[in-house]
Amino acid sequence: FRDENGDPVIVQKTRPGDYVTCNLASLNLGKIDLDDPLDLEEAVRSAVRALDNVIEMNFFPVPAARVNNHNYRPIGLGVSGYHHMLANHHIFWESQAHLDYADKVFEKINYYAIKASMENAKEKGAYPYFKGSEWDSGLYFRRRSYESPAWKDLAKKVHEHGLRNGYLLATAPTSSTSIIAGTSPGVDPVTNTFYYDEKKNGLIPRVAPDLNFSNYVYYNPAHETDQTWSIKAAGVRARHVDQATSMNLYITNDFTFRKILALYLLAYREGVKTIYYIRSKSLEVEECRSCSL
Repeated sequence: FRDENGDPVIVQKTRPGDYVTCNLASLNLGKIDLDDPLDLEEAVRSAVRALDNVIEMNFFPVPAARVNNHNYRPIGLGVSGYHHMLANHHIFWESQAHLDYADKVFEKINYYAIKASMENAKEKGAYPYFKGSEWDSGLYFRRRSYESPAWKDLAKKVHEHGLRNGYLLATAPTSSTSIIAGTSPGVDPVTNTFYYDEKKNGLIPRVAPDLNFSNYVYYNPAHETDQTWSIKAAGVRARHVDQATSMNLYITNDFTFRKILALYLLAYREGVKTIYYIRSKSLEVEECRSCSL
């Protein structure tokens, strides 16, 4: 067509792909009373509703992002304070008790998140692409062997009422926000019981959260921790996370490539979707011989 001056105007139409944006929040597992189901459910329910509201209230500078967000209404509820949680309950990182407890806690988080999204769908409607999805067919629940009466009842309600959000859980790294919240970062072990966190503007002194004589022994420093337990725990959590879990590996400077490769192969076997960073210790020079003469 032509503009107001009579000059020809060429309009090119494009079909947007799935343009994903981050819509994230984290539960502070070190502060929530995980022994009280009502406390955990209320925290999850509030977070899911708040994140869904962000989609409605947010401004999308990229049109494709708006299209994708309203088609799938994706949110990413994650966690902080994972090591804080284990220390609070006197659970060693390098133990089967760690894996068992993580399995139980993350299954509860997933259950409450799905339940909250289902209840929001009853009130506001399901996301547009719900019909025919794995949520609708129940395949999502069968893939994870959710066979208890409570899970089967929830799957039935999801099929009946839909889900408000096509994606729910994504455990992201929370280093900076964990400082503000006074807890341990993401799902990582603490660097040490006391250490300096290096940021762009300087060093921030950090102490393991709620450190005391009763939990001191449960705060095993990250670089002194057997990383196979971290990978196994990530595999356990992955069953209950519909998107992905960002985790770090902490190695010392004497690690060989063969050792690192073995960790990656273990991560693959355990079903871990991704490794975020490999963090090695800084090289420490005890003394400059030339300067000391």
